[in-house]
Amino acid sequence: MGIRRFDELISAVSNLPPVTVSVAGGADVRVIASLKTGHELGFIGKCFLTGPGELLEKVVKESGDDPALYHILPSNSEKQMNRDAVSAVKNQGAQILVKGSVKSKGYIRAILDSETGIKVSSVLSNLSLFQMPSLPRLLAVTDNAILINPDLREKTAVITNTSPLWKALGIDPVKVAALSTVETVNHRIQSTVDAAALEVMSARGQLPGFIVEGPLGYDAAISKECAFTKKLSNSQVCGQVDMILAPNLETANALGKSYKFHGSATWGGLVFGATVPAVLNSRSDDEINRLNSMAMARAIVHGRSLSESSQTL
Repeated sequence: MGIRRFDELISAVSNLPPVTVSVAGGADVRVIASLKTGHELGFIGKCFLTGPGELLEKVVKESGDDPALYHILPSNSEKQMNRDAVSAVKNQGAQILVKGSVKSKGYIRAILDSETGIKVSSVLSNLSLFQMPSLPRLLAVTDNAILINPDLREKTAVITNTSPLWKALGIDPVKVAALSTVETVNHRIQSTVDAAALEVMSARGQLPGFIVEGPLGYDAAISKECAFTKKLSNSQVCGQVDMILAPNLETANALGKSYKFHGSATWGGLVFGATVPAVLNSRSDDEINRLNSMAMARAIVHGRSLSESSQTL
């Protein structure tokens, strides 16, 4: 069955040893509160914090957390905060990168930097994972933060980039709906063409670990009943979807925000394609959603360590 709720995920990672985290722009009470909870649960260890030194010390002190768990890297500009946080991953052993009170654009740019960054995939992509009362499982949406209008090559990478998360969650195969407006290929609607190509690639084993179907309208992807009325009763994805592959950033972003505001969702978000999982939350996100993101990242770190261990045996 795999992990289907955030409380299950947090329970699982709380049994793992702590890992080092690096935070870009840590002078935020919600960021420190989520780190403190991670310390209390046991899966977060030493934390590098970038930002104004005195302010960081103040926020940590007022949180009531142990100051010895933090290593402050003083910096005043957002550019330097992002650069120093990435450097702590690259040069000081941090295993998770976290976006704190900095803008997403600069954070992503620091990851991508050709000289000092930590990008390893040809495509950097984002995924948000949602838990809603209306669904009995976690539902992912991608890409809702980085790629504006991905082409077929990028959509392929967006799917495969997420493999470490699904392995960590124990979900196999991952059922992916390549979204569009209709379920038939229309050469005037590029998303239908791309979705059909991805379905063929999946059927031919080019996307191992994933079952991709498309093009699918959102109603068919999310509801077996709607799929049945559209003569898609043989679908392996409709009504059982794990991940929505959106045709563009606007669609993915709107879906995610609708889940938050109308679906009573809790969520977490990560950037894929770097040497370590990189947490990507909105600066307005509360500590619970930040903790969910770090739990996702911690599970991925564990999965990678198991994979590396098996390769050395």
